[in-house]
This record gives sequence, structure tokens and C-alpha cells, in this order.
Amino acid sequence: MTPPLPPARLLIAAAWLLACALATAAAINFMPVWAKILCLIAAVTALRVAAKAVWSVARPASQQASQGPLVVHLRGEITAATAGKTTQRLTDVLATRPIDMFRVELLTNDGATAFLTAARIAHKQGTEIAVRNANPQARATLHVLGLDRVQQYHDE
Repeated sequence: MTPPLPPARLLIAAAWLLACALATAAAINFMPVWAKILCLIAAVTALRVAAKAVWSVARPASQQASQGPLVVHLRGEITAATAGKTTQRLTDVLATRPIDMFRVELLTNDGATAFLTAARIAHKQGTEIAVRNANPQARATLHVLGLDRVQQYHDE
């Protein structure tokens, strides 16, 4: 059984379907062939966007799980200077992707504030943080801050 669609997704799909209907009506009323073609292209595009808004939620869970998890790849140094950018990246994709730290060379306490913020958001969403391929230094920093209690580590 598919889960009910969130109201926001339904509103988005309805708006795009309305745009599709308007573009189709405009294609019927325009005289020049080039204008009809442009309106039909707009109608097809709007219909595609509406279908994607609904399909991503309505498809069966077996199809969603078969694709495997998407991964956020972090690299370089995560310090006070890069913590804001890292926080934004983590919070944007936290609900759907594990965090791959294979290329993280240095994680400072100031840089780990991004993980504190992500952990708070994950807790509110009821999701888990999965960290993959973290080096010993990064794991130690996350441990000092107590974040190893709220996330899972995986090595591949």
C-alpha cells in the first residue's frame, strides 16, 4: 500500500497540472503553428513536472529501496571556516543520504559543529545519521563531542 501524499506535493502537482491545462488551451487558440508548438512543449513539460512531484512519493517502497542509498561525499578540511557550508550541505540532504567522509583530511571541533546541527535536525526528523569511511581523527573528534552516540559508522 502506498503512503498518502503530503499536501504540499499535491498542491505542487495541482499547480503544474493547471499550467498544463492552460498551455494546452493556449495551443488550441493560437493561430501560428510555431506558437502552438511552443504551447504544447510547455504543456508536456508541466505535465512531466507534475508527474514527478507525485511519483517520487507514490512509487512502491520496493522500487525506492532497490536503488540503494545516495551518499553525501565530504572532502578536504572541515574547520570553522567551512562549517557553515558543511552544515548547509548536510541539512539539505540529511533525510535521504549517508555521509561519506573518506576524503576528509581534518575535522576540527569547530568544523564538527556542522555535525551537531545535523544531529539536532536528524533527531527532530526521526532519522539516523550514517557516517561512512571516517578516518580515525574524524571519529575521535566526533567522539569527543558525543556524536558517536547519535550516528552509525560504516566502513567500505
